[in-house]
This record gives sequence, C-alpha cells and structure tokens, in this order.
Amino acid sequence: MRMVRVCAAMVMFAISFLVQAADVSKKFTPSPGVVAVIEIKGSSLTWKLSGKNGARQGEVSLDTEKTSNIEIGSYDFSGRLGFLVSHIDDGMGVYEVSRVFTFSPSSSEFIERFPSCGDEFDNLKVDKKRRYLTSTYWDQNTPKRCVTRLTIEK
Repeated sequence: MRMVRVCAAMVMFAISFLVQAADVSKKFTPSPGVVAVIEIKGSSLTWKLSGKNGARQGEVSLDTEKTSNIEIGSYDFSGRLGFLVSHIDDGMGVYEVSRVFTFSPSSSEFIERFPSCGDEFDNLKVDKKRRYLTSTYWDQNTPKRCVTRLTIEK
C-alpha cells in the first residue's frame, strides 16, 4: 500500500510540473492586415508576423524557469495591439516581472520597450485612463514607483 502512495505522489508531482511547463500561444491582429502569433516554448519567446509587408519573425530568451503568461493590449496607447510577457521573479517569488512589446508598423515588427526608471517592469500596472505604465524599481533596497509613458513607434 505504501508503494502505491509513493507512486501516486510521484505521478501527481510529474503532472504538476508538466502543467507549469506547458507552452503558451496567442494569435491576434496588431494592425489592420497583419496577423501575429506569439509563442512561448520552454524559456524561448518567438513572434511571427504575416501580412501585406510579407512575413517576419523574432525570438528572445525569457531567462526564467518560471511559468510565463502572455497578455495582449495597446501598451503605448496607440490603438495598435502589442503584448506583454510576465512571470513571477526567480528569487523568492514576491513580485511579477513583465516585458512589454509594442508593434511598429514602419518596420513591421515588435519592439521591446523598457521603463523610464529601473531595469525592468516589476509589478506592472497599466493605467488606461491616464495612459501610462506604473511599475516598481528599487533604489538602495527601497521600493519606489516608476511612471512610464511610452512613445508611439512609427
């Protein structure tokens, strides 16, 4: 009976690991006539665009072993859709780390955007009413608020 419990525990552990490591994919239209497919496979993020300007793709490393999520939205408030990828920090799992990508119609690709202070978007909040992004950064181990207004890519 003990062996059955041990086997059941191992199966449950393996299933929970596989559920967390599941790949994520989203499909959307960032601009009229352009279709985007965003995929996370392991620790790799790839995007593929197809439309009137042909097909383009890009890839970045997410540098995390945590489960990542994709959210679609207009993060530069231009009306063109982009995406953000977020995951819990690799340390103690206290805050959420986000990477923001906006669509540039002139280059027909996604551009990674960065906060106006700090190195990354931690605990990102999107304020649609005031049209800015709020995140946290640390100055000498003290958390501070960072307000970022992204310029609109041409």
